[in-house]
Amino acid sequence: MNPEYKIQIREFLKILCVVVFALLYALGGVEFKLLRRFIAPLWLSACMFAFSSDWRVFIQAPLLMISLSLGYGADNFFIKLLRRGVFGMANGMAAAIHRNWKLLIMHVALCIFVCIAFGVFNPFGSARAEELCIGFIIGWLPMYMVKDKVK
Repeated sequence: MNPEYKIQIREFLKILCVVVFALLYALGGVEFKLLRRFIAPLWLSACMFAFSSDWRVFIQAPLLMISLSLGYGADNFFIKLLRRGVFGMANGMAAAIHRNWKLLIMHVALCIFVCIAFGVFNPFGSARAEELCIGFIIGWLPMYMVKDKVK
């Protein structure tokens, strides 16, 4: 098989891993908090390990478990903005174990923006779509911060 096709399939499988993470995150917002807080971070870390064989990705799992357990709702608009911002920053910083500082800075900024924009203003009109998109953003860049074991 052409090496470019192998690389393309690997990148597609990474996106599928992130989509499953987003689904677990969103389902955990409906009823089963265990999916969001524990299973989703373990899934993402296992996928990262499968692509990189770098054991340090498992350090990210407990960091995500903590950040995904933070509360982010409030009745007061400004408190909700603040809590969503802290939630986004914590989830972005959970990827700090990776040494790609440019992507990390972009990831933290993106997580903060998306958690506030989608969580507070919800342009989708659906909490299900909002949580799926937030989950995808939380998992997307960290998946690409790991160094592939095979090129």
